Amino acid sequence: MQSTTAYQENLLCDTLDRMRRNPEGRKVVHLHISKLLPGNKTPVKSKIVSRMFGNLESGMHVQIFPMINQDLVMTVNSGSQRDVNATCNRIRTLFEDDPATHVEDAQGNDQFVNWYDLEVDSAMAIAMAQDLRSEGTRLLRQPPAAKGLPTMSPAQLDQVQKQLATANIIPFIKDQVAMRVNPGAADAAIEFFEFFLSVGDLQRTIAPNMNIFGDRWLFQDLSRTMDLRMLEIVVRAPHARECKTLSLNLNLETVSTPAFEKFVERAPEGQKIIVEVQSIDVLANVRSYFDVHDVLSGMGHALLIDGLNPATLQMLDVGPLKPDYAKLMWAPEFIELLNPDSNKSAGSMIDEVGPEKIILARCDSQESMAWGLKSGIRIFQGHFLDSFGAPKPGRNAGRAAVR
Repeated sequence: MQSTTAYQENLLCDTLDRMRRNPEGRKVVHLHISKLLPGNKTPVKSKIVSRMFGNLESGMHVQIFPMINQDLVMTVNSGSQRDVNATCNRIRTLFEDDPATHVEDAQGNDQFVNWYDLEVDSAMAIAMAQDLRSEGTRLLRQPPAAKGLPTMSPAQLDQVQKQLATANIIPFIKDQVAMRVNPGAADAAIEFFEFFLSVGDLQRTIAPNMNIFGDRWLFQDLSRTMDLRMLEIVVRAPHARECKTLSLNLNLETVSTPAFEKFVERAPEGQKIIVEVQSIDVLANVRSYFDVHDVLSGMGHALLIDGLNPATLQMLDVGPLKPDYAKLMWAPEFIELLNPDSNKSAGSMIDEVGPEKIILARCDSQESMAWGLKSGIRIFQGHFLDSFGAPKPGRNAGRAAVR
């Protein structure tokens, strides 16, 4: 399974945060390998570049951070700066025919190799690292390596659906907790456990030679089959049955199927079910959204609008839809969008829906959680919480300290 955590990027941010407290003689170097032409970014050439710095890392107080976008970032002590600079120049010579190695900005600054003196540039270096972390996280969350693969055809869809009908999908069903934080008491309580199908893992297993995402309509058809299989598995899973409240990622139309009705009938008594539907699905089927909302409300369950980001907030006016929950996918752009003068801002949506109903997902940093708390949000989900040992279904389920 591919990780959705930008490990090296997070490590770089943590390292720079520590170094800024004792920055004397320390510099950071950012080598923009990602700007090279495609032919110069092959795995072989990237490995050569990394090895050119290998000796320095082992013997001269240099720490190398390989980024997901193929850039290299190094922290460098005073005694090794000359050797690092010489190696950067050798790399520039290695790729001297590539325009990226000669680009300068309007002030004449080198755009291929950037140096940051932590004694004076620590804020700029940390901002650079945070940008790389955001980019790395975004790249990891893209669909799996479907590039270059042929798009799934209708005939292949039929074949994949038949495989999916009998495949063991239990290893591909993942869960993640959402926690309601109480800042005053410095603790948190479980709001719900989300169960979802890891589509990337599934593709690599049952359709490794085709791009199942290439045709939106065919993938939509396939996702309906995924919904039915997930309902079939989750209702029998012991750790799911032990949850007081669970959420499921489903298509709107799945709620109207006999499979969902059967799922509800077989759910443990008193268990609350939250159906998470994508904002794009709501935008395309507003009438169906209201029908589903009424059905779930009548059952004592809930509807959540998922996938809200700066782009979808410009298209979908969430307030009048009156969802039981709305899930914002954290993005640094939200800092700018929290603008009281804009009725399309994240801040306006939070006020309309009610901050107590908002979940801030993809919280992968202290910055994201701080923004959420400042915005009045109290429910959070993401790797930042997971890193503190967030509870799992059926195990240590209760309250947790917020550190």
